[in-house]
Amino acid sequence: MPYQFNSYTSSKVKSEKRSLLNAIEFDKDYFKAKREKALLNQAISFAGNNSTKLYSIKDTNSILKGILGFVALSASEVMIDKTKKPVVLIDLLLVNNIYRSKVYEHLDNSKVSQLLLEYAASKFYEVREHIGVSYLVLYPDGGKENKNLVDFYKSMGFSYVTSTPPLIKRCS
Repeated sequence: MPYQFNSYTSSKVKSEKRSLLNAIEFDKDYFKAKREKALLNQAISFAGNNSTKLYSIKDTNSILKGILGFVALSASEVMIDKTKKPVVLIDLLLVNNIYRSKVYEHLDNSKVSQLLLEYAASKFYEVREHIGVSYLVLYPDGGKENKNLVDFYKSMGFSYVTSTPPLIKRCS
């Protein structure tokens, strides 16, 4: 496989917090970069407290250098049809700015964000073997107004099943 996912224990996240925050390049826009860094910092803090699980992706062929992106997952619940449903929540999906929006032939003709979402889905299926979750959920940064991001998530099988966010992927 041309890429590898790494899982971080709470102690590893605590000891490597600074290096994780400096492991990727954030958006060139100052305000977007500040928001991304805050979201990553929050995910790292949650992972340090064992309330989320943090993963990174690297190119095993070393064509693309360093950490390509992060995904953080946790157990949660959402209201669907007036009923609380247990879900796997994508707390963070962040791609290194250098590698955003590009399709990489050597990475299965995929974008890094696609690989991160596919990995989140694989983790969802692992969790589902142990608890009754039916949905993989995410809240797009910027909400429904972030049309490009919402359209991307919809292309990956997510949809709105309630009148308010989140985007949900029904996994059967």
